[in-house]
Amino acid sequence: MRRDKIYEDLKLSKEFSVDDWKALIKLKLGKYFISDTILEKNKDLLKTEIINYIRLSEKPEYLRLFEWTFDFYKECLNTNKELAIKIFAESLNDISRTDSKWMTNVLTQPDIATLSERDKITSYFKIIDETLEGVFKPRFKLLDKLVKLKLNQTVVDNSDSDFGNLIRNFPNQFKKDVNLFLEDPLYSVSTNQWRNIAAHKSYILSKDNIAVKYGRPNIRTQTISIEAFYRIVYWTQDIYRTIRLAQILTYLNYMEEIVAELGEGVNFDIRFESSLLHIIHNLQIVGFEFDSTEEQSEVFCLNVRGKIGHDVESSLIHASQCLDQLSSAIYDDEFVRDNFKSTQICIVDENQNKLGSATIAIEIAMKKVKDEINLNEYLDKMIFEIKAT
Repeated sequence: MRRDKIYEDLKLSKEFSVDDWKALIKLKLGKYFISDTILEKNKDLLKTEIINYIRLSEKPEYLRLFEWTFDFYKECLNTNKELAIKIFAESLNDISRTDSKWMTNVLTQPDIATLSERDKITSYFKIIDETLEGVFKPRFKLLDKLVKLKLNQTVVDNSDSDFGNLIRNFPNQFKKDVNLFLEDPLYSVSTNQWRNIAAHKSYILSKDNIAVKYGRPNIRTQTISIEAFYRIVYWTQDIYRTIRLAQILTYLNYMEEIVAELGEGVNFDIRFESSLLHIIHNLQIVGFEFDSTEEQSEVFCLNVRGKIGHDVESSLIHASQCLDQLSSAIYDDEFVRDNFKSTQICIVDENQNKLGSATIAIEIAMKKVKDEINLNEYLDKMIFEIKAT
């Protein structure tokens, strides 16, 4: 899949201003933050997370689950902050990898529209496996550890627990509250069994339905309609989005304490495309329309259309402010870092003709990010080009 494909949902809204976004974030997400300072500090990241929140809000059962999960984390931190911070800190590395895995899953998916119904269903079973095992399970482990902390006031090590044990042995006191995490809402098949069905291809496809087999030693069979199968797919993605958002907002609230617990020299696996998603979204919020990305030799180029009512020069000056973030995103992904020496942003017209560009060496941008050079020194190294008209 081309990188550009993952940004197609980031539609430019010309009727929603920067101030509108800020107001929406404060209105909807402000109540989840322990201070306005932390909310303001994370406003750029929250421009993406507000979309995830709105999607959850459209499904009341998942919004309730999100609220319960977030409130539970909050309660754990209020009653036993020291041990709760320790758990969040110890889990951060595994948790940070889930966004990278999610983005990898998106990028490596085939074009579903080109597949036959049989191949489409097979592909979605693979997505179920990747979602539940790859990204949901690590986040569920964090919830499991906090539940055990709440009940026993001790930190348990569940790193070697398999998915089945995590689901089956989840404390009864909280099963009703998080039932959607534990089993599907249609057939009450446990979450780990759906992962097993998908991973081991324990299903038989027919034209009108799917027969799935699960459980041991007594194997059970469940026949489901094609429509119901797709609802199962959506459920797996909804529970991941729900548990993820509750954890993201909690981490943002207590990141200083968590980083202090971890100490220095901690590196996180942040995939370049995940960072790029935030950068593009923030550019569109301030009036630039995403066009495409290009990889030109050792230069990564982001193409956008200029702001309405602004000339090329003023648009380019504004857009170039993202180049340090773009450079940092490349540098932070060790799988991408060696591919590029510079980043570039171009203003293009509706025919993709380049009207102007700004380019910076990644090495220079990283010095600016690390405060090793000041803004004027950074801008002196940036190359601006505007096409003569």
